[in-house]
Amino acid sequence: MFKNYLTQARILIKKRPLLLVVIPWVIYALYLTLIAAPKYESTSQLVVKSADGANSFDPSALLMSGVTGVATSNESQLVLAFIQSNDMLHYLDSAIRLSEHYTSSQGDFISRLSSDHSQEDFLAYYLNNIDVLINSDSSVIELSVRAFDPDYAQLINQTIVKRAEQFINEISNNLAKSRLAFAQSEHNIVEEKLQRAKLALIEFQSKYNVLDPTAEGAAFQQIAFSLEATLAQKQAELSTLSGIMSVTAPEIVSLKRQINALEKQITDQKTKINEAQAGDAKLSINQLMARYSNLQVQVELALQAYGSSLMTLENARVDTYQQLQHLVTVESPTLPDDATYPKVIYNLVLLGVLLSMAFIAIRIVIATIREL
Repeated sequence: MFKNYLTQARILIKKRPLLLVVIPWVIYALYLTLIAAPKYESTSQLVVKSADGANSFDPSALLMSGVTGVATSNESQLVLAFIQSNDMLHYLDSAIRLSEHYTSSQGDFISRLSSDHSQEDFLAYYLNNIDVLINSDSSVIELSVRAFDPDYAQLINQTIVKRAEQFINEISNNLAKSRLAFAQSEHNIVEEKLQRAKLALIEFQSKYNVLDPTAEGAAFQQIAFSLEATLAQKQAELSTLSGIMSVTAPEIVSLKRQINALEKQITDQKTKINEAQAGDAKLSINQLMARYSNLQVQVELALQAYGSSLMTLENARVDTYQQLQHLVTVESPTLPDDATYPKVIYNLVLLGVLLSMAFIAIRIVIATIREL
């Protein structure tokens, strides 16, 4: 019986070859009008913006598209790649059970996702039902999501936007923390050097019981000069009195005692100048001054490095804040009122044109073969 139907169909097609165009078109039309499940599309617009506004987003570009000529930013490309990734698909499936919706009876047997689908099939189906475009002028990300239910289409779009915001914030914060951590570690090293230099200076002062060898050396020298001047004066007085008094005179004896005391004091003062003792270590005042000067230079250099490092750290904090990226929602996910797909008239016209072109091409080939 089947062979009879097949034979009759061949005869009918030979008599009316246009049936090769009409029959597929009618079958497809019946599917679109009677069977195909409607799909609703939710749209939203996003843009990646930094804290200082130095980004690809230009509000004027939204009003004058094509005028500014701003190039697509790497951040926008990153958002696009993440939305189309397996990670986003896994998140959507765990958060809103995306696979259950796409395999539900709301979709027809052709348009819905197979219940025994593989992960690759699921990803391909998901990508077929979303569109992510980046405006080359303003770098605005245009997201479109399709589903069998208008509320669920909006939910998918909202969930994608929320997760993309978290993704951008995580990346931005991690980069910011890395920059600040590096700047802080470098500053800590400089601060530690400063503390070591200060501690070395304090230990030197404590060890030799000296606050400022330069100042103290100058003071010792001044005292020695004063004592020598007094000694010279007393010696002059002794010389004068010796000419008119005996050696045993009380004035002569008193001057000699004063002179001896001054000479001893000057000797002690010069000893202090020439030698500072700490334990078994003995250093001249010049050696103390040299060492102290070297330690003081180390402290000053460490202070300069500390000030420069502190300024660098503060600049790094400001720069890091200015470079923080945020995903801004320009247009919130819409709630569709009418089904966007299938586009019945467009699809039927397109299929009719394709079938007609194929039919004409086949007839031409057949006619050419027959003429040969």
